[in-house]
Amino acid sequence: QIQRSAYSVAFDERFSVPLDPAALEENSLRFSVFGVDEDERSVSTGVAELKLSDLDLATRPFNAWLYLQDTNKAVDTVGEILLSLSYLPTAERLTVVVVKAKNLVWSGGKVTAADPFVKVYLLQDGRKISKKKTAVKRGDTNPVFNEAMIFSVPAIVLQELSLRVTVAESGEDGRGDNTGHVLIGPAASGMGTTHWNQMLATLRKPVSMWHPLRRN
Repeated sequence: QIQRSAYSVAFDERFSVPLDPAALEENSLRFSVFGVDEDERSVSTGVAELKLSDLDLATRPFNAWLYLQDTNKAVDTVGEILLSLSYLPTAERLTVVVVKAKNLVWSGGKVTAADPFVKVYLLQDGRKISKKKTAVKRGDTNPVFNEAMIFSVPAIVLQELSLRVTVAESGEDGRGDNTGHVLIGPAASGMGTTHWNQMLATLRKPVSMWHPLRRN
């Protein structure tokens, strides 16, 4: 139902969709929010998407806030990166798997392929407290890394932490020029917060998501 002149909205509406259990591995849920203007036209506010394979719905319901991506605003992206997150409470271990990246755009308008690698920073209150990086992939705009980064994270500080994942180009002097980055965690927005919330809602199970890389 349409909620008139409302900024904070409570729908309390339930939808039931018949779905074969096998379809949970390949289907997604897409939520699109619209406003209605004075001419009764629908104006897109934003979208959020959930991969059903990331959720353990057969065992328990999933309940979390999803952050909307603005479909009207052009985002200055320089590619995408696929990341997997999981947290193991018993071992107090956060695992970040840098899976792969695609459609990378090099800094300085470079046309030829550069040598990308990925840096993963663990942040606490915006300060870098740990850093790990992948191997360099030579001349590849769609590099596959499949490297796991393991951080020791006490559960008590989990909500104070965020991840900054940066794609960089390896230079001849061994230094890296940053191409783009994504922020994941409570301090992030959009997919960065959604991914973190899904990880917390499905502890012990890896959750994978593509993220747009913002230009540095």
